[in-house]
Amino acid sequence: MQYSQKYTLVSFFEPTEIRTEFAMTDWPPHITLADVFAAELDTGIEHKLEAMLADQPSITLSATGDSVLGATEVVLIERNNVLQKLHGQIVDLLELHGAKFNSPEFTRSGFLPHSTIQKSGRLHEGDKIEINTVFLIDMFPDKNWQQRRVLKKFKLGGEKS
Repeated sequence: MQYSQKYTLVSFFEPTEIRTEFAMTDWPPHITLADVFAAELDTGIEHKLEAMLADQPSITLSATGDSVLGATEVVLIERNNVLQKLHGQIVDLLELHGAKFNSPEFTRSGFLPHSTIQKSGRLHEGDKIEINTVFLIDMFPDKNWQQRRVLKKFKLGGEKS
């Protein structure tokens, strides 16, 4: 099946609401939990993500230091078994519903937790982050490839948004 709509799943470090929009160059600081993927959302992905994440406790992680990925300055984030398991469960669920990843090499064992250094902020070595909410981001809202929009907000641990 061919998809044109693209999405990603992230956890922002600051409170963010559904329908928030920002330019592709102005992301708020975040960690990506599932890299860019194409999918049909009407396959039940959203409801299954909500149910899966409701059973997941929040995760506290530490920033481990600055690095460069390609030409992009990032801060690496602790990669522990709980985060790796969450990432794997998300990827499995998305693929079960037909999602195709732009860069599958950055999934599963290729997953490298990091936060890109943004204009609006950055992490520093030793900073703690808590993943307690996962956001579904539209990477092509209203057919505008330069814009991003928050579509859904999933609370971990059963909290309803």
